[in-house]
Amino acid sequence: MLSRVSAITQAFGIGLLTLAGVLLLGYSAASRFADSPSPVAARTVPFTIPVGATASDIAQGLREASLIRSDLLFQVLVERRGLEGAFRQGTFLLRSDMTLDEIVRALSTAVAVDQTVTFPEGWRLEEMADRLADQTEIDDLEFLRLAREGAPAFALEFEFLSSLPAGNSLEGYLFPDTYQIDGSSNARNLIQRMLRRFDEVVTPEIRADAAETGLSVHELLTLASIIEREAVLDEERPVISGVFHNRLARGIPLQADPTAQYAIGRTGPGGRWWKPDITGDDLRTQSPYNTYVVNGLPPGPIAAPGLASIIAAARPESTPYLFFVARGDGSHAFSETLEEHTRNIERYLN
Repeated sequence: MLSRVSAITQAFGIGLLTLAGVLLLGYSAASRFADSPSPVAARTVPFTIPVGATASDIAQGLREASLIRSDLLFQVLVERRGLEGAFRQGTFLLRSDMTLDEIVRALSTAVAVDQTVTFPEGWRLEEMADRLADQTEIDDLEFLRLAREGAPAFALEFEFLSSLPAGNSLEGYLFPDTYQIDGSSNARNLIQRMLRRFDEVVTPEIRADAAETGLSVHELLTLASIIEREAVLDEERPVISGVFHNRLARGIPLQADPTAQYAIGRTGPGGRWWKPDITGDDLRTQSPYNTYVVNGLPPGPIAAPGLASIIAAARPESTPYLFFVARGDGSHAFSETLEEHTRNIERYLN
């Protein structure tokens, strides 16, 4: 039997261990909430602090923008650092992979931006140029010229462009994101910033995974651009990638509608890109980019893929499927055989 002193000592020790466990658990939980909600800098988010916003208002806005996990931790950190009332109004560019500490530091020290321009995933070079013309003073024609013809010059600065096939443009390499525009912005330095973002986001690990599947960086982006235009739901991107990998491995044409749309281009002067209702004749458009008339991958990307599609292309889901068809609600019906695929076409497209 334990003596009274031994019992007290043991109880005290157990109490210390319990307290340490609780503190460790609390610290772990706080650390998780202080981490970024996003593991990779896939996007840059313009965040606006309005006039008179309190730390509570800012915290709520950050959480609603999926930039932080906890309003309370933001407010506690602001209070501990004596920053209440120190945040200036204006728009700030925040990355989706920033930690809570980095966000607080950025909002309290960074200079607000006057103007931004956002290029969505899945846009082709001409659409980017159109947006520059509509929203900025940057020369859209110079942007297009450099993007189409300037790859050899940019390859001197960016190693990943060294394997770009001769004659290819920068289609697919200009990472879709939000960029700051100011008085010093021009077509050349904007392209440099977009290429730099690509180099940051498409990590060596992603490139190594692509190489394991037999894809060069150029082929990775080419496949990712097709996935970007095909997929609507993020969870389907790896499955769609798996289908395309299966077809490539078996020598089956990809027969991806977006490649035919890319080959068609704009539907007349002043018309829209990505013709919505393509016909049988459209699918027979003679172009090296149209995967209905050529086998394998097209010569290069057809659009700017986002990170999710790039990862999907590098890390396809292992699947038996060879076909898919859009259901009309953003999802796709997948099938292993042509017979199943034909039934799905009759069900969802007729």
